[in-house]
Amino acid sequence: MAGFRIRDAVVVDCEEIFRLSKELVDFHDFKGHIPSTVDTFRKDGFGENPLFRCHVAEKIDSGEMVGYTLFFPFYFSFLGKTMFMQELFVTRGSRGIGVGLALMKRLAQVCIEEDYARLQWETLSWNDKASAFYVNKLKAQDTALLDGGRKVFTLDKEGMKKL
Repeated sequence: MAGFRIRDAVVVDCEEIFRLSKELVDFHDFKGHIPSTVDTFRKDGFGENPLFRCHVAEKIDSGEMVGYTLFFPFYFSFLGKTMFMQELFVTRGSRGIGVGLALMKRLAQVCIEEDYARLQWETLSWNDKASAFYVNKLKAQDTALLDGGRKVFTLDKEGMKKL
């Protein structure tokens, strides 16, 4: 049995998610790129008209948050509803034990339940470990290399079901 659980984020999780997002910024060496605040994050994600949703991974024994996904819908006229995952982060000490895979499986499940045509996300082209995880573990399609050194990955409905 896994030592962690995945659940929908709730408003009281905002400070912890925001703390983890700072770790993500440090990992990507985006220092100085956090113009948002916890209050803005709370309002934008958990206010009257949420702009995004999150799932969190937490240790069962301690409740410590060890990862999260942040995602939101968008639309293609030729494809239909698409979910975009903006952030996937797992703390350094919890990598390699299935937390990232469990977060992605939960997100794919939501996409299937809510009838999304595709799940899409990006990673920086230098992040070989993330790219390998997406291709090898998730069987995602590496679809494009964008300006700014970002790779685009997708899972279609069939890929989400297999996950």
